[in-house]
Amino acid sequence: MYLIISLIVCVLTSFLFTLLAKKLRISVVIGLIFAGLIIGSPFFKDIVLEPNTSFILSLGNIGIIFLMFFAGMETSWSMLCKEKLDSIFVAFFAAITPFLLGFIIFYTLGFSLLTSVTIAVCMSITAEATTARVLLELKKLKTKMGSLMMGAGIIDDLIGIFLFAIISYFFTRSLSIKEPLLLISTIIAFFSGLFIHKYLGRKTHKIIYLEKILLIFIVPFFFISMGIYFNLHSLALNPLLLIGIVLIAITGKIGGTFLTKPFTKLRLKQLYLIGWAMNSRGAIELPIAFVAFKIGMLNTDIYSSLIVMALVTTLIFPFFVRRIVRKSPNIMK
Repeated sequence: MYLIISLIVCVLTSFLFTLLAKKLRISVVIGLIFAGLIIGSPFFKDIVLEPNTSFILSLGNIGIIFLMFFAGMETSWSMLCKEKLDSIFVAFFAAITPFLLGFIIFYTLGFSLLTSVTIAVCMSITAEATTARVLLELKKLKTKMGSLMMGAGIIDDLIGIFLFAIISYFFTRSLSIKEPLLLISTIIAFFSGLFIHKYLGRKTHKIIYLEKILLIFIVPFFFISMGIYFNLHSLALNPLLLIGIVLIAITGKIGGTFLTKPFTKLRLKQLYLIGWAMNSRGAIELPIAFVAFKIGMLNTDIYSSLIVMALVTTLIFPFFVRRIVRKSPNIMK
């Protein structure tokens, strides 16, 4: 009976935060992150989740698989093909710059090779699904710049997934079968969603209905699991780590986008806009950080900082994108 109450509270809280996010016109991911952090906090965890925490965490593993599946479903091949040359240049520099910055800085600071590379991968990701929502709201998704942003974001996600898969392969060879199983499942789920979108389409009635059900009843448990492992105290003890991760992630994306100037005909103002659009994370970065933490590639301090980095970048990027587009309406052409 108590398990049913716990599940109802989790679902209702996540649903209410999702509605609040939509009301505030911010990413639904933000609402789910906040719901997960609140429910997973020590105070609410003891009241709401105990003694069913293990079962909630198991649901979280299922939730992350479906979240990655839907992330793959958001990947549009048609968007990838439009403005493909500029998208490739932007994606490459916007991924490689924060990756190299993150790796070099954290490895120099004494973090292990594995941890430094994992942090770098999380910094290189772009959540193009979140970018798409903002562009749709501004009615700029089908513009030249909108297509370029989406294509570059898709390529960034694919680069991040492949890098993480390669790194994890060498790491998980020394682990038991059970430990990397979640990683393998999430990667398979992502590419399954990607190919279903390509060959079956995104707008079929059954897929839309299934997505709504799973996003309400299953996916929120991933964010709750994420909140359970999140440690606010560790951030207070090591604020410089958090500040460093956020600043490197933001400057790496914007700086990397500016590096494409010699290879494209894009104006500096357009590159600045794209840099902010590429800064959104969350949809892919959070699952990667979660899996990396669970299989021992990240410690609690870094994992918690990466969650906040995803939260901050996803929260602030729409503000800059909307502001730039409204000040320069022709910038998207």
